[in-house]
Formats: sequence, C-alpha cells, structure tokens
Amino acid sequence: MENLDIKSELHGDDAAKVAFQWLKLFCPHLTSFSEFVKGKSYLWDELKEFTSNDEALTDFSSHQALNYYIMPDYFKPGEDSIFVTNKKPRGNLHRQDFHVFPKNFAWSMAFTHEDGWLGPKFVKHTNYQQLNNSNIKAVNEVASLKQKWSGG
Repeated sequence: MENLDIKSELHGDDAAKVAFQWLKLFCPHLTSFSEFVKGKSYLWDELKEFTSNDEALTDFSSHQALNYYIMPDYFKPGEDSIFVTNKKPRGNLHRQDFHVFPKNFAWSMAFTHEDGWLGPKFVKHTNYQQLNNSNIKAVNEVASLKQKWSGG
C-alpha cells in the first residue's frame, strides 16, 4: 500500500456500503461477508465467470480508471477500511488477498495469496461495456486537460 498514493480511506458505514455493493455485483449468490472465516474460505474463490492468472493480469493492465477502491478479501463490516487511490497496484508482492476495482464497479481484480496458481482473477460487471467506456472517457478527458495545462 505504501507505493499506491492512498487518497483516502472509507470506514464504517461508508466502507460497508461499497463492500456490500461489490458483493451484490460480483458474488450475487452470497448475502453477507460473515460466511467467510479467515484462512478457511476466500471471497475470491466465490467469483464466477472470470479470467485468471496471466490472462487476468493482461486484462487488469489494460484497464484504467481515475480512482480505484482496494478492499480486503476478508472484509468485516465495521472493522475494515477500504482504500481509495488513483494508482493501481502493480502486482501482489506480499501474497495478500485483496480486490481492486474502479469506483463504478466496471470490473474487479482479485489478488490472492495463491497468485500464479489460483489467481489472480479478473471479473467484469454485467454492464461492463457501458461502465468501462465511461472510465475510458474520463481518463482521456483528464489526460487532455493535463496536456492543455502543460502547454502541449
């Protein structure tokens, strides 16, 4: 996390709202996070219709957004934070279990402690194309403004 330029942290109800939205979209067969006991089951193992390993890394590297959420795999409402950053992690050097996704939930990348074997995993929202197009448009608009401001 130290190299990600964390912009803010969501706590309490704000973090829970984002986490439950993520759960509803990417694991709709689950109703709560309480079904997971650290070390015995993993949220990333519940993802359906995903790409994995090298294909997931390729998918992840080709996607952009202005800001990203970083959520722990063992999210516990009221106890955990969700980080907000404008930089994507470049990998999972410490073999942790966490999810990275843009604020509009167009897609989600699950990094796992078993990356290279059972992960990472990349999954798309059911309305992926429209949401991802919004991300691309926003990134391009910001890049264009930066170019104008720098005199280019």
